[in-house]
Amino acid sequence: MNLSSQKVAALVAKLRSKSSASWDDVIAQLVEIGSPAIRPLLSALKDPDYKVRTIAATVLGRIHAVDAIEGLIEALGDSSKSVQEAAAEALARIGTPAVGRLLDMLISKDQTARRWAAEALGNIGDESVAQQLVLRLNDPDVEVQHAVVTALGDLKSERAIRPLIAVLDSDNVDLARAAAEALGKIKATIAVEPLVHALSSTSDDVRRTAAASLIELGTDAVPALIECLDSDNYLARRYAAEVLGEIGDPRAHEALARRLQDENDRVVGYAAIALGKIGRPASAKLLARLLKSPHASVRGAATEGLAYLATREAAEHLIKMLKDPDWVIRMTAARGLGAAKVRKAIPPLMKALKDEEWSVRLHAVIALGAIGVRKDAADALLKALDDPKEMVRAAAADALATLGAKSAIPRLEQMSKHDPAPEAAQAAQAALATLRGET
Repeated sequence: MNLSSQKVAALVAKLRSKSSASWDDVIAQLVEIGSPAIRPLLSALKDPDYKVRTIAATVLGRIHAVDAIEGLIEALGDSSKSVQEAAAEALARIGTPAVGRLLDMLISKDQTARRWAAEALGNIGDESVAQQLVLRLNDPDVEVQHAVVTALGDLKSERAIRPLIAVLDSDNVDLARAAAEALGKIKATIAVEPLVHALSSTSDDVRRTAAASLIELGTDAVPALIECLDSDNYLARRYAAEVLGEIGDPRAHEALARRLQDENDRVVGYAAIALGKIGRPASAKLLARLLKSPHASVRGAATEGLAYLATREAAEHLIKMLKDPDWVIRMTAARGLGAAKVRKAIPPLMKALKDEEWSVRLHAVIALGAIGVRKDAADALLKALDDPKEMVRAAAADALATLGAKSAIPRLEQMSKHDPAPEAAQAAQAALATLRGET
């Protein structure tokens, strides 16, 4: 046994007696040894201890040990999931030289090995394997199908689009969801219509994933989503509205405005938020009409939409919502007023510092700091340093620093030394440093 082999053997022996917290150092030493470590590590892949096998596979991948491909392929079927995962990651690191054997494993009788082989192929990113992966979409094992679908998404292969669209209609929710996610990664416009159709799925997981993929597709999806707003399925309308808001394309404004009269409150709510995100000033009047709704969810969505608009007109309505019976709506209004930064909001925000709900007080404090007018606000924020909630006190200290209120220094000094909450005391210290020009 040569010196390198002896050192590797000694390091492998250490793994049996070390905790996982110490593995990094051993791995680093083995990687540094490099190719002379391959043979001993291949032997370690058969060690009785799964920890040793896992680290052996990890190191073989990090040193790109082409000679270890066969051993790592065998480890894909290891009894330990940790070893399986490490072997798959190692093969992905080795890359192109491992592709041939990984493709062979796609027809292995071992379903676990087939699944990990598919994952490794996806992580290698060699699009030339896409056709072979497509052929395995009919694998009898659902987990293998799932791994293949995920791999095809990772490869971003256009060859996979139509097969994945077919999987999107699968009765198996996990497969359909995986296909929706994969299509989002590929970002092909041909997938827009199928993904919009998936917004009507009976599975919430599939609907959510399809929505996320449509957001990835962006403006290419807008025409189909606008059409979907007239769907008979309220869930499809609700998700279409949400996605259009995330995309933020002005073309959707009129269609979303019509949905403010939808028979379903959830659709109305998502349409209201979407209009705010799109940001046309004219939306303020439309959203204001919803603020008298008897349903808190509708009022809340309209308030959120106005908060996103953050215009002077929107602020006028948000000021009124600081008196809403629902605290979430009052909190949203305070947040929106901070974004709008209008002086007129200062007096009502000062009153909101006495709200019974601490979250409302917190956002009122933040808003006063964001508006940036020291007069009047500073005195009110000084009183907020005595708030019973530590998060509000901390935010008040931050706001006073932002306003440059040096009159707050004596009180902040006291707070930094005596506040029982570490978070508040630290905020006071940071505010003092800012006000004294120490940062």
